[in-house]
Amino acid sequence: MSIVTWIRGKLSKSTPGEGDRRRNERYPVSSGLEIIVDGVASDCRVDNVSAGGVRVLPAVAAPLGAVVTVRDPATGMSLDGEVLGHEGGGTRLRFASEDAGIIVSTWMRMAAEDGPRPTPG
Repeated sequence: MSIVTWIRGKLSKSTPGEGDRRRNERYPVSSGLEIIVDGVASDCRVDNVSAGGVRVLPAVAAPLGAVVTVRDPATGMSLDGEVLGHEGGGTRLRFASEDAGIIVSTWMRMAAEDGPRPTPG
């Protein structure tokens, strides 16, 4: 069993709530990210994260289905995603790769527990 498979099992919901289509638990995280749409970066904060995606604040000016890049400016780590929706002043994004999303969401949650990350430079 790979580490990604093991983490996926730990993060998957065992019984989603009625009407809840999410396969993965969402975790509150407050961390800065850049969302890049058509080469234009917007500074956002993570509201919550899961292996499947992330909700960011404020809302990103991009239509549903738009391809975006989610980038952590502190590390340079980036991941492609897609705009799923806008609600409550934020934007829901799905990661293009759930395996990469598992790694990113776990890393973000661990970093949030450890406190602020230093910025490069």
